[in-house]
Amino acid sequence: MKTFHPSDILSILLISILFLTGCTGNRDAELPLPWVPQDLEEATKKINDKCPEMVDPKTRLDSVLLSDEGELVYYYTLPNRDGQAIDAIAFEAYLIPEIIENVRYSPRLSMHRDSSVTMVFNYRDRAGEPIVTFSLHPNQYR
Repeated sequence: MKTFHPSDILSILLISILFLTGCTGNRDAELPLPWVPQDLEEATKKINDKCPEMVDPKTRLDSVLLSDEGELVYYYTLPNRDGQAIDAIAFEAYLIPEIIENVRYSPRLSMHRDSSVTMVFNYRDRAGEPIVTFSLHPNQYR
């Protein structure tokens, strides 16, 4: 199996930053704190109104879902990649620590820290086949 190329990983890392600001990265309307479920619903709707949208040259954010359990579930597609050519374990092993670092220390992501929201990331290849799914829980980023 082919390993995931470092340049692809860096592109995907950008997603971890962009996913938190919506498809276009537009932060015109900051959500008030504390971030309550009603705000999560509103933010999810605003993001979905802009999706699907390419967040970088290799990654598309398709949608965000607020689950019944209050989790933010992000759906991404790598439209130019065949999942069989990606080392999913290496991809996940690299991406999770980078996302945790961003959520922990970015002032722009304080709403996620303050809300104690669990984030679920789903990545699929160009054929819609799953590559990797993982969750980021509050105890991981606090």
